[in-house]
Amino acid sequence: MKLWKAITAPLLDTFIPPACLVCGERLEDQIQVICSNCEAKVSMYQGNLCKVCGSEIKELPCEVCAVEKFAFDHARSVFRFRSPIDDLIHILKYDGYISPAGYFALPLAEMIESDEELQGYDYMCAVPLHKVRNRERGYNQSDLIAYATAMLLDMPYQNPVSRCVNTQSQTLLSKAHRVKNLNGAFCVKDVAAVKGKKIMVVDDVFTTGTTLNEIAKLLRLVGAEKVAAVTVARA
Repeated sequence: MKLWKAITAPLLDTFIPPACLVCGERLEDQIQVICSNCEAKVSMYQGNLCKVCGSEIKELPCEVCAVEKFAFDHARSVFRFRSPIDDLIHILKYDGYISPAGYFALPLAEMIESDEELQGYDYMCAVPLHKVRNRERGYNQSDLIAYATAMLLDMPYQNPVSRCVNTQSQTLLSKAHRVKNLNGAFCVKDVAAVKGKKIMVVDDVFTTGTTLNEIAKLLRLVGAEKVAAVTVARA
């Protein structure tokens, strides 16, 4: 198989040259996901961030935490949810290309390693998809990202939470409707894997934090010691 790949890869590059997933510009090799022009537009989510919810703050106390009661201890995101990152997330979720998961995993792992608030966690898990949606899509994009990140960090990986209700997509819902939509949507399938553990939950985008907060509430309810919410991007 390795020999076959070694023979066919140059031919594929000749007849079907690798292209940037965002703009379509030809790439130097198939390892790349986006071109240098698109890469230059990537915006990191950094600056003066709240230690709890991870939102940008000008001064304390955090205005977001003053309004919302989050069940997770810390939330962090790598990128701003704008082009080309939003394009890559959409491509990963809906177009069947899984290479962006690997592209996201490295900066996610680097962020986790460099943040003192994210140290000492027992294992990593992903926000689950309902089995119907997982079957339609063929995979859970958050699961791919989380697994690849855990491998880079040499961190244990498991999924103690399942999505027991096939809820409406959160994308176009208001904050209040997001909370109502997720009421009872998740359930813990392995209480022993949660009780007394420090768990890092991974998702693709932090919008209002509703999904991650609902999972954190559930994990806390069954005895998790600590919960961190980590996402690729923040809207």
